[in-house]
Amino acid sequence: MKFSLVLGMKHMFSNLAVILQNNTFVESDFTLPVPVLLAKFSFLPISSFFPEASSSFSADWLDTVQQSAIRSTLEGFNVGISGDGNPVALLEQAIALTNHALAYSYLGLYYFKIAAYDQAIATFTSAIEQYKEEPFFYASRCLVYRLIDEDEGAFYDYQIAKRLDFNYHSVLEWAENQAELTYFEADNLVIQELESKPKQLSTDEINSLGLEYVHCYSYLKAIGLYSSAIAESDNKDSNLFVFRGSLYLKLTCFELALSDFNQAIALDENRSAAYIFRAKVFESYRNYQSALEDYAKAEEIDRDSSIVYEERASLFERLGNFEEALLDFDRLVTLNPEDFYVYSLRADLNEKLEDLPGALADYSKAIDLNPYYSDLYSYRAAIREKLGDPIGAKADLDKFNELEDE
Repeated sequence: MKFSLVLGMKHMFSNLAVILQNNTFVESDFTLPVPVLLAKFSFLPISSFFPEASSSFSADWLDTVQQSAIRSTLEGFNVGISGDGNPVALLEQAIALTNHALAYSYLGLYYFKIAAYDQAIATFTSAIEQYKEEPFFYASRCLVYRLIDEDEGAFYDYQIAKRLDFNYHSVLEWAENQAELTYFEADNLVIQELESKPKQLSTDEINSLGLEYVHCYSYLKAIGLYSSAIAESDNKDSNLFVFRGSLYLKLTCFELALSDFNQAIALDENRSAAYIFRAKVFESYRNYQSALEDYAKAEEIDRDSSIVYEERASLFERLGNFEEALLDFDRLVTLNPEDFYVYSLRADLNEKLEDLPGALADYSKAIDLNPYYSDLYSYRAAIREKLGDPIGAKADLDKFNELEDE
């Protein structure tokens, strides 16, 4: 594999860039549920996510759009995101008409593009007021806050975005580490060795190099690496689609991730990882039934896969299906009896179920397995306090403070 193929990934990995290139949309697409709408037709305020300047909605097609708010929104994109004009009047008109989510996102992206960061923050704040459960807008505002060193606001938005959809934790962490890529890669001997190889890399070497890129937050290089391997292979490897799709998922490029997981499943219907990752895309789209169906398929393929039970239990918990979540956590504990973390997960759920003795037992087991994890003592102290054991609670808090001071 020639590395000139690996590095040219600046523009062509946002969903919108691919959609505009393929011209695969109709007017009804712009009335999709908001999470899907934003995933297909917008992107976070990160420079490498912007499509190339030549990417735009066809003027001839726009003439056929009946809804004025949608037409103004897409014309605003052509003028201010794809072009170098001022789209504010068009986008504000669309917002005034319908509070269209894309109009907010494009207006915020325009202000980001021209470095009008206060206006970008104000726009994303208005969007949050309209769409309080959309992690996209919190993540967008977080990224702009970081640019102006507003650490408190950035941290708050990061926490909200992560709580609403953990994939936004991944993309925000990746963005924060971009300035350090050169240092990370320079210290990585595997990358240095494999990048310097004069001949084509083997499959194992591709997998190793991709993994090292991921460790260094070089997701774009990893995507390029897997894309080149896919393009050059006569017999497509479903693992490559899973690997690349997992990175698209980390970058919240949900449509590209979904396409890769679908292709992996088409190549190998027993690839359990593809179902698990695809379920995560469906969760982000709030298509919970499809997510649960994929988790069930993954469980059918591999009944001893811990990740299936952990991810599905987490979904059940968010949906308020605590009893179903408990069954999965019980299975998770059975599979990993020496892992302190699974007991802490079940303990938290037991607390929500008001099974305080069960929560206490699980936290105690977690502490037995990992007595140096300070937070566990704080969690157990709260349970002991509720159970009427102030002496035990104080002992745990003292131990928590001791470990924190070390």
